[in-house]
Amino acid sequence: MIPEEKLRILELLGEGLDNGTSADAGGIMHAPVTDYTCPDMLAQEQQVFFKETPLLLGMSVDLPEPGSYMTTNETGVPILMTRDGDGVFHAFFNVCRHRGVQVVPEGRGKQDRFSCPFHAWTYKNSGELLAITREQSFGCIDKSKQGLVELPAEEKYGMLWVLPTPGKTFDVDDVLGGLGPEMDSWAFNDIEYSEHQVLKADINWKLAIDTFGENYHFNILHKNTLANDIVGNLQTHDIYDRNYRMVFASKHGFQNLRDQPKEAWQYHYRWSVLNVYFLYPNTIFLIDPVGVDLLRMYPDENNPGKSRTHHSAYYGREQLDYLKDAAEKSGNNEPMKSKFVDFNKVIVDEDYMAAASTQISAKSGAQTHFTFGRNEPALHHYHNTHRLGLGLEPLPLEDA
Repeated sequence: MIPEEKLRILELLGEGLDNGTSADAGGIMHAPVTDYTCPDMLAQEQQVFFKETPLLLGMSVDLPEPGSYMTTNETGVPILMTRDGDGVFHAFFNVCRHRGVQVVPEGRGKQDRFSCPFHAWTYKNSGELLAITREQSFGCIDKSKQGLVELPAEEKYGMLWVLPTPGKTFDVDDVLGGLGPEMDSWAFNDIEYSEHQVLKADINWKLAIDTFGENYHFNILHKNTLANDIVGNLQTHDIYDRNYRMVFASKHGFQNLRDQPKEAWQYHYRWSVLNVYFLYPNTIFLIDPVGVDLLRMYPDENNPGKSRTHHSAYYGREQLDYLKDAAEKSGNNEPMKSKFVDFNKVIVDEDYMAAASTQISAKSGAQTHFTFGRNEPALHHYHNTHRLGLGLEPLPLEDA
């Protein structure tokens, strides 16, 4: 992020803190509860958002060296991502061309070739079919035409993007809608993969995204957790085509920042705020003082009231060294605890618990819509962006 943008954001947060104001959407919005419950909409979303749209499936550090690979079924399509011997990123259907068995078990590792567990057809990590077991008795086929089916994939700004439909193309900068230079400035090649979890919840996938759409609720729902660290009902509001960025103020870090001369603010930026990005169509990207959290929300294939959140956590190398040094100086020689321990106390025990109650209400038909306030502009953006992606009319602003 350029210094001028950091200063603009910090000044906005400072004004809001002094005046009790926040980003304003300009009106309220009513979202139909059927957005969370309609099976027909779910089917359309699965096609448009999770087959026809580029998806952020990981970070470059997930494939740290030539020969690295990672597999996932999170999109509903089995995908194998590799870094070949020349360091080039590829993505394929993780499907043997013989009988359709997944060639590589779900997980990550390092190897330059993969052998199908069914009949041992063997593929190179750049996709070519290398060998067919007992080829003479199987029958002659052209191996050059039976490699793993490659998917459109791009690596840029330390991010791994895949479009789960063969034969198409995309441009990462177009996908990011102007956020490219900002993503580049975060130096994602200097982070380290830490851990991964999958959170299953009885909530619509868009409702899972909504929980990261405002901090109006922090002082109530999170009064004993996040409210201790983040100023509630205070955020910025910036749109980048279909993507979005909001920034929250850290209670302690922001106060320390304001004790510094303004020309030094940019150097304290990361320790003073929480950066929350929505990357269309399904990703919440958090950048805090010590690292990065990548959260990807997916619908259940058959039930609009269920979803899965794939959560990968990363530490910045510099920040990780700082934490380790601080632990040693304090005499704490125990291994660092999982980041998920505190994270899940907030997301699972509070946010997703409240969202499950919302999902029950939506399914019950007790009301026809939910209301997004002026101080919840990210929710306005999320829902209208998804509606536009499906070819639906945007929800109008209403005076309030």
